[in-house]
Amino acid sequence: MSSEKGKFKYIFLVVFVLILASVSWVYASFSLLGPKDLGVEYTHEDYVSALEKTGIQVEYEGLTGEALEEYKEQYEDNGEKKSIHDYNFEFSEYERKEFTLTNEEATALLNELAPGFWWFDNLQVKVLPDGTMEGSSTADIKRLKTDLYSDVADDVPLPLPDTLNIYSKGHISVTNNQLSGDPETFNLGAVSLPDKYLEEDSVDTMEEYFPRIYTVVPGLEITSLTSNPEGEFVFDGVIPQKVSVTAK
Repeated sequence: MSSEKGKFKYIFLVVFVLILASVSWVYASFSLLGPKDLGVEYTHEDYVSALEKTGIQVEYEGLTGEALEEYKEQYEDNGEKKSIHDYNFEFSEYERKEFTLTNEEATALLNELAPGFWWFDNLQVKVLPDGTMEGSSTADIKRLKTDLYSDVADDVPLPLPDTLNIYSKGHISVTNNQLSGDPETFNLGAVSLPDKYLEEDSVDTMEEYFPRIYTVVPGLEITSLTSNPEGEFVFDGVIPQKVSVTAK
């Protein structure tokens, strides 16, 4: 009998450890582990190419060009994040632009244009052959709530960690600054969002609040943002050619 009890205790211990490990893995996947790798790797040349296509020039506290790039490298070493409320942003010289960006160029632009203020780290975006788009990143939930969503932050039904790995896949486009989406998958860490949150009412809510991320730029007009058969992002709209950032 004692042998049976010992065997039962051993089995129970193994099951308990497996459950604990599974829970720890799911929790770690929310923010401690990196986001899903989409296989999109970019170079500095991809960033330079994206800047040339968009025409955007950024000045941060008087720094431009190579001086700004050197500053950004130093920033990446200490990882300091900044709030948009602590700085003045001046956008000027708006122009109508039509261009395409490869997966690498789009990913480079999103990661490198303003890393100190951007709410997503290790972001990758990708157009698949069927036109479906993928996105993967670690979202800075804490700063998103204070910078962009302070009015609705308390309405979130579940507590969220300060950072959260997210992955999405689906058909997405923007027309006249309005986001339209038909999501196939939306993951928070290793956990898939239940299908009920991907139904029309929930998608409509996301389409209402997500544009705050890009309409934070005053006067930005995205006439259309889609993809082409070559697997590129296709943009048509009015964007500022100069951005000047100074501390308040």
